[in-house]
Amino acid sequence: MVVSSSVPVNFKQVNIITYLATRFTYLSQETWLDLVEQQRITCNGLVCQSATLVSQGDIVTCDLPDFAPPPVNLAYSIVYEDRWLLGINKPGGLRVHSKGKFVTANLIYHLRYEHEPPYAEARLVNRLDADTSGVILVARDEETRRLLGQQFAEQLVHKEYVAVVNGIPAKEEGTIDLPVGRAQGSKVKQRQWVVEGDGGKTAVSHYQLIAPLGSQHALLRLFPKSGRTHQLRVHLAAIGHPIVGDALYTMDDDTFLDWCQQRQPIPSMQGITRQALHCQLTRFTHPMTRQLCTIEAPLPDDMNQLIARLQAK
Repeated sequence: MVVSSSVPVNFKQVNIITYLATRFTYLSQETWLDLVEQQRITCNGLVCQSATLVSQGDIVTCDLPDFAPPPVNLAYSIVYEDRWLLGINKPGGLRVHSKGKFVTANLIYHLRYEHEPPYAEARLVNRLDADTSGVILVARDEETRRLLGQQFAEQLVHKEYVAVVNGIPAKEEGTIDLPVGRAQGSKVKQRQWVVEGDGGKTAVSHYQLIAPLGSQHALLRLFPKSGRTHQLRVHLAAIGHPIVGDALYTMDDDTFLDWCQQRQPIPSMQGITRQALHCQLTRFTHPMTRQLCTIEAPLPDDMNQLIARLQAK
């Protein structure tokens, strides 16, 4: 399988191995080195050596070997279904769609090709991060996807999330109005952060305190008004209450990249292996029936167990 990438602006005269291992963390540094030594990596059409340097704008192409699909959590459930639409309760640890080694290990592929019966025309309406659980909408035809997509774009869809966070907010409810964009200067390509000026997009989230969990954690209900990448995770980290288990927003770049190689639980994760964030409810106007439609997904076991552990402290 041949894949290509354009080196982004934050990489300047960086060793090819460092670039690949930093940007594409699904393979270890040792594996990337092996692929370079096998002459399976090129930069601007030239075969790379282990000492090759890359910079912004270079085109890096990788002839990747075929991978066995990685183990993923396929314990999703269909919580709503009609002739136009599916409502899915997605577990943490399952990508909604993907490429590379996850090309067959994701929700949309499984719905189209592995589910019985298959949903051959399944199309994602919205997305959740791989390690966020909860409601996902999947259209069964292009017109439904288009109409529901308009509602999301116009901020007409009501979403409610539940999260376990570090610390207890001083106010029982509040609004976080901070622009979100690509974290400037970060070595981690997926990291977002609060970005003022160019590069930042308007992002607004409301929160309510459901209950303190012991003296050092809290259970929050969250209402994102906009839908920026990692919005809730960034907003909560920015106000000093990062989500429990969120490795990306509780670690610096180097620590996170090291953690990605092993993905071992650490004490700050409180026994959970992902961010404790769940989309519990999505409400919208059904694009075909024009009726108000509410789809709910109960809290998963790992979050219920986390809440119980923290309450007992």
